Amino acid sequence: MLLAGRIRDLARQAEQNGYLTHTGFLSLSEQSLAMTVLAESGIPQSGKRHLFYGGMQEADRKVLYFLPSYLEAEDVKAQEDSGEGVLACLKITVRGARFTKEIGHRDCLGALMHLGIGRGQIGDILPERDGTCIWVFVLAGMEEHICRELVTIGRAHVDIEAAAPAACTARPLLIPRSGSIASVRIDSLIAMVFRVSRSAAQELVSREEVFADGRTVTSSSFTPGPGTRISVRGHGKFIYEGEEKTTRKGRIFVRTSVFS
Repeated sequence: MLLAGRIRDLARQAEQNGYLTHTGFLSLSEQSLAMTVLAESGIPQSGKRHLFYGGMQEADRKVLYFLPSYLEAEDVKAQEDSGEGVLACLKITVRGARFTKEIGHRDCLGALMHLGIGRGQIGDILPERDGTCIWVFVLAGMEEHICRELVTIGRAHVDIEAAAPAACTARPLLIPRSGSIASVRIDSLIAMVFRVSRSAAQELVSREEVFADGRTVTSSSFTPGPGTRISVRGHGKFIYEGEEKTTRKGRIFVRTSVFS
């Protein structure tokens, strides 16, 4: 596959030539493929010679960096957060209106792609909860083009300001959700969180539409550990927080936090 070949090539360049290399923004399925390629190629684990980062720890779409020997992961993150790396952040506001009443995530993505910007150049799109603005992560070099060319989204006129990624204040809203399940399996958790049947949850796994910390889940019996971030295509995502207690009949009460 093209992505697999690209990943191996970037890793080789960073090691042999001694400079930082990186991909564009990767979706969860692309991140899963990348981790498989890295494992098969014997490339050291994340935080040593490569790093996934999307401008914030909670990001869905992330860039894969390959680090030369003189760079540490924390150095790369610090550069990115300050706006001195390969990521840029844009703050978009609607003139004279609350943003979320005018346009949404899909409108914003469509407007950016209409400018000829590829999906791999666009990271997470995050609205502020109060509806005042939306933040967009992009690859550096795109912000000048976007600030110059993007004047409307849908029917709304917008103002755009370039900012360091660390300036982004939008974060996902997490809603606690608890319940009892027969066992801490991925299909049981999905059924509880998204209120679907176990068979429907198993079908999602079989179609490879379930991801745990970015890796594709291939077995319905997969057991996540506390803190695992689980994404289900078409349904949403949640964090498995852990067990609370076990009833006398053997059912297990678990806690999750669901992204809103």
